[in-house]
Amino acid sequence: MTGSRIEEDGMRGAPDVAVLRVGSAESPVTVLCIDGGSLDRAQGLSDRLDAPLAVCEAGCSEAAFIPEPGLLYLKVSRDGLSLMRDGMELRPDFAEMLPRIKQGALQREMLVKAARVKGVEAPRAVDATAGLGEDSLLLAAAGFTVTLCEADPVIAALLEDALARASAHEVLGPIVERMHLVAGDSRIALERAGASTGAQPDVVYLDPMFPGRTKSAAVKKKFQLIHGLERPTEPLDEESLLQAALAARPRKVVIKRPVKGPYLAGVKPSHAIAGKAVRYDCIVPPR
Repeated sequence: MTGSRIEEDGMRGAPDVAVLRVGSAESPVTVLCIDGGSLDRAQGLSDRLDAPLAVCEAGCSEAAFIPEPGLLYLKVSRDGLSLMRDGMELRPDFAEMLPRIKQGALQREMLVKAARVKGVEAPRAVDATAGLGEDSLLLAAAGFTVTLCEADPVIAALLEDALARASAHEVLGPIVERMHLVAGDSRIALERAGASTGAQPDVVYLDPMFPGRTKSAAVKKKFQLIHGLERPTEPLDEESLLQAALAARPRKVVIKRPVKGPYLAGVKPSHAIAGKAVRYDCIVPPR
């Protein structure tokens, strides 16, 4: 659906929704304001993402709203941000991670084992492919200060919202204080870190496997929403991403891969930690 079509026809099957402005026809989402109290925030997101803005008119309840089939919405409400399409809805919530960050459970996480660095009291990590931030939360719970890089602006907005909501949580609050979001190309952030004295991370974490699993039958239904936003990682992108990670001069690069998948960019790791479905390849550059 193009932006001009939205402007001319409105939302088919949803006469109680008004389109206040039209963003780029290339935008993958339409920002949907579900209540009047969130209008300013919705307008700000619409401008930031250059996306169409749709607003429920007075008297329109969320239960009565009829979404247009196939259209991907970034819903803005008092409860936060969520992606919504064809009856599916995704609102990232770090509280769902609480069982995994409990003492004992956290130490058994393969990522935590792979990222561990000896002799560093306050380790720093860069999650160069942050996504919805679950892996970053594991690292932060394990004591890392984590810079989360997310290139997709819609996912970055969802992640920013999830972090803000988690900051008020009794258990999660102190953890997310160590998580800092950078919206944009992680390769730029990594290059800057490598060029800045004293800013080098101890660990760079890469998870390029997630976008490339769009055809897998095992992908959870709710993540179909995110797959519509991301492009599969190409071999050239993998190579430049790994080069940028190494250029940041970390003690270790940790790469999440399918358990039987090829090495990232064909580079053999120093060692690996493998489970049933995934493995973590660890590259330890010479110092």
